[in-house]
Amino acid sequence: MIAEKMIKKTIKKSVLLCDASFSAIPLLEALKEKGLRVAVCGSRDADPCHALADESYIFDYSNKSKLLKKFKENNFDYLVPGCTDISYISCAWVAKKLGLPGYDDVRAVKVINQKNEYRKLGKEKGYPIPNHETEIANFKQMKFPALLKPMASFSGRGILRFDKFVELKRFIDCGKFSALGGEFLLEEFVEGRLYSHSAFLKAGKITTDFFVNEYCTIHPYQVNSSYVSTKLSVSVKKQMRIWLEIFAKDLNLADGLLHTQFISDGKRVYLVESCRRCPGDLYSLLIQKSTGINYASLYVSAFINLSPDVETKVSHKNFSRHTLSCNSDVIFAAAEIDIKDAKVSYVPIKKVGELLRAAPMDRAGIFFIEHLARRTMETVTENLYKLSRVQTL
Repeated sequence: MIAEKMIKKTIKKSVLLCDASFSAIPLLEALKEKGLRVAVCGSRDADPCHALADESYIFDYSNKSKLLKKFKENNFDYLVPGCTDISYISCAWVAKKLGLPGYDDVRAVKVINQKNEYRKLGKEKGYPIPNHETEIANFKQMKFPALLKPMASFSGRGILRFDKFVELKRFIDCGKFSALGGEFLLEEFVEGRLYSHSAFLKAGKITTDFFVNEYCTIHPYQVNSSYVSTKLSVSVKKQMRIWLEIFAKDLNLADGLLHTQFISDGKRVYLVESCRRCPGDLYSLLIQKSTGINYASLYVSAFINLSPDVETKVSHKNFSRHTLSCNSDVIFAAAEIDIKDAKVSYVPIKKVGELLRAAPMDRAGIFFIEHLARRTMETVTENLYKLSRVQTL
């Protein structure tokens, strides 16, 4: 009996991390630090977490039935989504079948992960969302400029801007709209700066949150530079926090992360989209380097039935994050950045000789820059695309 008890104590609980990409490395590390045996799954065998995990499975996790089967076959205790919407959607489906912790119900998953459902609820509840239309017949009623957004897009892919209705009509009449395939919505273009709000919830209330300035300087709808906000007004932060807790109540959200992109003109806020999976491109490391708070640890805690560690010491360091990308397809050779009076680290994604596709489809790597002064960080971050470059073959 004593021997059996000792064996049980030494057996680690296991978790399947549904993402093997470079952005999931901090999540894998956070899970290992909590004493778990970590397995990963993903369709690309070259992704780094396959080599770093205790076990790895190479398959496409968008196949929900296969993910469920793999989870049950290996008797995993927990399931953690990675840094893609598909990962979260598949994991939520499996979690519903098995009663796993950390996930929302079917309605909440649908609202958060489908653009039209998110905006439909927003319109019903009076959330601060831009005006939009999903019916072609009503497009003429919209105020222009307007953005045509694919329902199933992510990372700014497939978004088109039309400054006047006549431009959109011409696009539709010549058959280009039909050629795109899929479903779209048309949304009013609003003026302002882009931000993100990452908040961790407990019983519907915010316990910890972060605001980040975000810039799209290579592709107009994909973030490539950012830093933790220093000048965002108290009023704007208050608006986002009030909305988020209302949203959490309306959907009865589970404990854990809700990450939202929004636009603000300094007074009002306009919601762009929300997600419950970890943001990609090592967003978690930007927060950790800037504040000292282990964002990845906070994120995974909700899915492994642990209360997140309370951070008592918060630092305020001047870090920028810059995702290196190009506006045309090239063969990658090297990454460069020319910046003075700063500490620079680089996380490579592409290898020499590999194809680097034009943004928003691809990126070469990620720079983290620690500036000597806050003001330098605030002024330089938006211009990092001018200071960095890709050497090509």
